[in-house]
Amino acid sequence: MSVTTMARYEISVKGRLDPSLLNDLGSFESAEHPAITVLRGPLAGQEGLRQLLAQLQARGLELVEVRQLDSDEPGDG
Repeated sequence: MSVTTMARYEISVKGRLDPSLLNDLGSFESAEHPAITVLRGPLAGQEGLRQLLAQLQARGLELVEVRQLDSDEPGDG
């Protein structure tokens, strides 16, 4: 039996996200900047990250950056 570890990520995409997608992401916080939207939130391991990236790609969003957040970075609970 495998144990899935939750990790917090920061994911930046070009443009602004549709409110329905933000609603679908539920546990993610979002911040809009002039040319990008930054999402921060927890994901269940690499599979959770792959699923989210596939969802963003399916909506035609261009990925700018993905990084795993350290536990001492601002915004972590």
